[in-house]
Amino acid sequence: MRNLVLLYIVFIMSVSCKTGIEKQMDTAMKINQHWQFSEAGKNEWNPAIVPGTIHTDLLTNKMIDDPYYRLNEHDLQWIDKNDWEYKTTFSTDGEMFEKDHIEMVFHGLDTYADIYLNEHLILSADNMFRTWHVYVKPLLKPMDNKLRILFKSPVNIGLEKLDALGYQLPADNDQSENGGLGNKKVSIF
Repeated sequence: MRNLVLLYIVFIMSVSCKTGIEKQMDTAMKINQHWQFSEAGKNEWNPAIVPGTIHTDLLTNKMIDDPYYRLNEHDLQWIDKNDWEYKTTFSTDGEMFEKDHIEMVFHGLDTYADIYLNEHLILSADNMFRTWHVYVKPLLKPMDNKLRILFKSPVNIGLEKLDALGYQLPADNDQSENGGLGNKKVSIF
């Protein structure tokens, strides 16, 4: 049986049950320390907690008001219209490189995310409700591995897909007046 190493990246949710491949692994390493986040393109990095969400990271860093207080939620509708980046640096032990197979496992990447390992695109995720496995052995270094995740706005991507349809969908739950779709108004038939 070949040797197997899994590097875990846990975002948003963690799965406690073990799959068959996880039962066979010799070594596992969680990468949940020293994360930072920034609004994409701004290069203003703040501490992040992984697993977690952008909303809790913004709240913890006192960058937004409590969304559960009064009508604060209405003023926070901009968050899901922006792209967000998370990054960390990690090292691996030398023993890991003796393994035949090293892969990263991503749980709960919400929803559209591009993952870069040492500036190489290793995954473009488009579904939060699945686990992603990526073979990474050729890209890993013993020290200073840079892992970066670009979370793209699901609202903006959804609106692009809606526009690409060429017709309007009926929507009886339109929240655009409350910031749900920004300036875009969906027609109700």
